Amino acid sequence: MLQCGLVGSLVLAPVHADPLAKEDYDAGELRLLSSVAGDHPFYRVWPDNGRRDDDPLRLSNEVFEKRVKHVARPSIMWMKPEKPNGMAVLLFPGGGYRHLAAAKEGSHVGEWLNKQGITAFVVKYRVPMRKGVNAPLQDAQRAIRLVRGNAKRFGINPHQVGVMGFSAGGHLCALSLHHFDDASYDPIDRWDKISCKPDFGVLIYPAYLGKKGAVDKAFSQVADPTIPIYIAISKNDGFHEEVEAYVPVLKMAKVDCAYHAYPDGGHGTGLGGFPWTVSCKKWLSSVRAAPQHKKSK
Repeated sequence: MLQCGLVGSLVLAPVHADPLAKEDYDAGELRLLSSVAGDHPFYRVWPDNGRRDDDPLRLSNEVFEKRVKHVARPSIMWMKPEKPNGMAVLLFPGGGYRHLAAAKEGSHVGEWLNKQGITAFVVKYRVPMRKGVNAPLQDAQRAIRLVRGNAKRFGINPHQVGVMGFSAGGHLCALSLHHFDDASYDPIDRWDKISCKPDFGVLIYPAYLGKKGAVDKAFSQVADPTIPIYIAISKNDGFHEEVEAYVPVLKMAKVDCAYHAYPDGGHGTGLGGFPWTVSCKKWLSSVRAAPQHKKSK
């Protein structure tokens, strides 16, 4: 956890974040750790006890019942490849903003990314949705800042930090891409001075991008057309029509968008269902090789 001291109106954090002690693991951390081989450290997204005072469900007790539920203390799981290539991906599992498919759309995907040399961070964000507080977006923005701010510790290039999400997690990634300049919470420490703009985005069968074939107003404008985006979905997915309405918004803004619509495959299939992993692997390699993503500090 972050050990912080109060200076003025901001809490000043140390240079690095400290990994979470195993006795402080919640049900989500235990589930993620048991779902894959290896011992992967976790980091709390928020300081102190990991709960936010503005969270209406801050006293929730997290459980695992086929899915991770009632998350009040979000965290990230660091999955380091044997030969890191500098690229980092924050993974946002789906679950309709009610629960998290943490393994199928999180840690298992992290293993797939690790095989490519990509460092993965599985984000256990807060669910279910809260009234009046966009807790998932708060967690996403904070997690991106935490990863980028600890680039040296994590062995990553701070200019190659992307987001990848499935279903509701894809929706959350889209929010992160379109609204990185919108503050979802008041700054609390030095991490919040770091940019939360993703360097690239991967949306796998994203949900809730619109209704009845029309794109939601939250995605009607592109904040930065230089951010490349990969999208994959099957045509027999109930959210396909919404994605079809969303893609023209990106093309109109001249976003480098790779869109793949497969004949069938369904929804919520993780690494399976349809062969998106083949084209996505090539796309990630091309993004890493792009000139604008080669900078490092």
